[in-house]
Amino acid sequence: ITALIEELGIGDKLVWLPSNVGYFADGKAHPLNGALDLLKLPIIPFHDRIRLGVTTFYLQRVKDWKKFESVTAERWLKRALGERAYSRTLGAQIDAKFGRYASQIAMVWFWGKIWLRTTSRRSPLEGEKLGYPIGSFDVVIDAIVEGARNAGATLISGSGPSELTQNDDGSWSVKIEGAEPQVFDAVIGSVPSPIFAKLAPQLPDDYRKKLLSLDYEAAVVVLLELDRALSDIYWMNIADPSMPFTAIIEHTNFVAPGNYDGKHYVYLSKYLEPDDPYFTMPEDEVIASYLPHLQKVNTAFDRNWISRYWVFRERAAQPIITLNYSERIPDHRTPLSGLYLANTSQIYPEDRGTNYSVRLGNQIASMVKGDLMA
Repeated sequence: ITALIEELGIGDKLVWLPSNVGYFADGKAHPLNGALDLLKLPIIPFHDRIRLGVTTFYLQRVKDWKKFESVTAERWLKRALGERAYSRTLGAQIDAKFGRYASQIAMVWFWGKIWLRTTSRRSPLEGEKLGYPIGSFDVVIDAIVEGARNAGATLISGSGPSELTQNDDGSWSVKIEGAEPQVFDAVIGSVPSPIFAKLAPQLPDDYRKKLLSLDYEAAVVVLLELDRALSDIYWMNIADPSMPFTAIIEHTNFVAPGNYDGKHYVYLSKYLEPDDPYFTMPEDEVIASYLPHLQKVNTAFDRNWISRYWVFRERAAQPIITLNYSERIPDHRTPLSGLYLANTSQIYPEDRGTNYSVRLGNQIASMVKGDLMA
């Protein structure tokens, strides 16, 4: 993503800022920014903290991710940490994120989270810094759109494809809602796998079954605009099962509120199954149900602190990474010539994210270009 930002000519917009992580448990937020904070973490006994630290240290140095493909995170981490430490720390986070899928998640997924944090630092002793484009990722998207148009691309927004059909000559007709069908030499689908299966009815049954076998967690993200800070922590993981959200990300504890006319912005992240009531709950009811739990974080919090709020929902937010997931990943080249798939279910062994999405985009572009020129 940093290389793309430079290529787009907006490198001056990218800043690197220190992050600040916390862990909410037992009615209190605990700082968790390094080994010293871990040793002070009061929610587990001291010897459990040592086991947690040693386990993390070990995972940071393992490069062979394949050894984690055939064991669940629950089993491996319980064995490494013990039942108590697991359930109070990493297990609580996995349960909060994956719900009924928690016991199925492969250890390779958790390894990927630890490995990303390790490789993003110059030194294990160095505090974490995160990159952010001032003005939000809108700045990046706008630059991509401008660059695509300058290169001669036609962009259609506000509507999506309804069907992909291969013609007798091998070309592809794309039916677009509210517009005339378009014909292309090749098509790249970047939608979730089950949706891709529905868009391309000509796909063979074996490939279609592979697409439909992939599960996703949904997500509900609430964004609050406040007139003051909720806490002093940027990223707060929630280990309290009574609280309805997975994490509190107070953006203006990362990028100063002075960049936003003094307003404070807080994201409340919740992963859930699509049949969870929160996924279809009216926005005002979501906010009302969250308010008492925000008071656990800050007892002074009041509804009047909220100037505005937004509620966002995504059906396919997080692929479910099960055992031996590498065997389940659909090929980028579908069995139909000229039809390709590139989505988050194919990012592996790392977890999905903008950095890996850009990498995937580069890979699929090179693949399609090579096939068309062959």
